[in-house]
Amino acid sequence: MVFWQYLLPILFFSAVVVQLVFILGVFTRLASHVDTEPETNEIGKPGVSIVVAAWNELENLKELLPLLEAQEYPDFEVIVADDRSHDGTYDYLLFNEGVYSKVNFVRIESLPAHFTAKKFAVTMGIKKASKEIILLTDADCRPTSNRWIDLMVAQMTGDKKIVLGFSPYSYDSSGLNSLIRYETFQTALQYLSFALAGIPYMGVGRNLMYRKDLFWASNGFASHHGLLSGDDDLFVNEVSNKRNVAVCVSEEAQMVSEPKKTWSTWIQQKRRHLSVGKRYKFRDKLLLGLIAMSHMLCWFMLVPVILLKPDWFVAPEWSRIPAEWLEKYNYQDFYLFSDWMRLIAGVFFYWLLVRWIVLARINKKLSYTIRSFKIPYYDLLYAVYYLIFGVVTVFSNPKKIKWR
Repeated sequence: MVFWQYLLPILFFSAVVVQLVFILGVFTRLASHVDTEPETNEIGKPGVSIVVAAWNELENLKELLPLLEAQEYPDFEVIVADDRSHDGTYDYLLFNEGVYSKVNFVRIESLPAHFTAKKFAVTMGIKKASKEIILLTDADCRPTSNRWIDLMVAQMTGDKKIVLGFSPYSYDSSGLNSLIRYETFQTALQYLSFALAGIPYMGVGRNLMYRKDLFWASNGFASHHGLLSGDDDLFVNEVSNKRNVAVCVSEEAQMVSEPKKTWSTWIQQKRRHLSVGKRYKFRDKLLLGLIAMSHMLCWFMLVPVILLKPDWFVAPEWSRIPAEWLEKYNYQDFYLFSDWMRLIAGVFFYWLLVRWIVLARINKKLSYTIRSFKIPYYDLLYAVYYLIFGVVTVFSNPKKIKWR
C-alpha cells in the first residue's frame, strides 16, 4: 500500500503538469493567432492549381466544381484526378457538361503495382498542374466562401512552403456526429497549435497547400506510396520544419466535409488514419503520446487518487478547515472534507477550468466547431477514445487496412 501512496499521486500530478504545459505553452498560440490578410493588389499573386482526387464522385463534383470555379482569385485552375470512376465522371468532365473555364482533368485507367489509389491520383493531378502552388481538397468538401484560395495563399509568405488549413465536418444531431466533430476539433487543435509553435507534424488533405517544387524535391509519396493513408499527414511530417509551415484558420477559408454516418465506417476510417502515426518522427510520436497519456491520467486517476488518503500527506495549517467549524455543523466525520480530497479536487478542477477556457477560445476561432459548454463532457469521452484507439493503433498493421 505504501508504494501506491506515492506512485498514484506522482502519476496524477505529473499528468496535470504536462497538460498545463501543453495548454498554456502550445495551445494558447492558436487561441491568439491571427491570419495574414490577402494583398488587395492582385498583380503578382502566384498561380494555384486546386487538385481533387475523385473516385465515383460525380454528384459531389457537380456541387463542388461550380464553387471552385467561382473563387475570387486572379490565377488558378482546377485539376480533377479521375481515379478509374465508372459513374459517369469521365464523360461529365470530357464533355465539360458544367461549362467550366477553370477545370481540367486527368483520367487514370490503371493503378501501378504497389502504389495506392489516392496517392497515385494526387500525384497524377500534381503532374498535370501548371501552376506553382498546389491546393488540395476532396470531392465531398465545400468551401465556406469564394475567398478560400486568396486567404490560403496570403499565409504563404517569406520562407513558408506549406499552409495547413482547417476542415470541419457538417453538423447533424446524432451522437456519432458530435463525437466526430469533437475529435476533428481536437486533431486541429493539436496540429495547428504545434505548427505555430514551430513543431509541425501533419496536415489534413481536405484543406492543404504546398509549393509544387517541394513535392517533387521530396519525391512526393515515394517513402510511403504503399500505405493507404499518409498523402497528407505523412507527407507534411517528412517535409515540414519550424520555418516553412503556416496555418490558416479564417472562417472564410475552411472546407466543410460530410462525416461518416455509421459507427463501423467511422471506426474503419480512424483505424486507417491513426495507423500511419507509427511512421511519424520520434519527436512527434513522443509529444502526441505525452498529450494522450496525460489526458487519460487526469481523468482516469482522479477517483483512485482522491480516495487514496496517503499517510505521508499533511496539509499546511492555513489550508485546513477549522475543526470548530466541522464540529459546529456536525461534519467532523464527513469524508469529503478531507484535506487530501480537497487538494486533489482543487487541482483537477483547476486543470479542467484552464483547459475549458483555452479550448473555448480556440473553438470560437474555429467557427464554433462544437458547443463550448459541452467541452468537459466530450473531453471525458475523448479520454476513452484515446484509450480504445490507442490499443487498436498499437496492434494495427497499416499495410493490411482496407481503403474501401
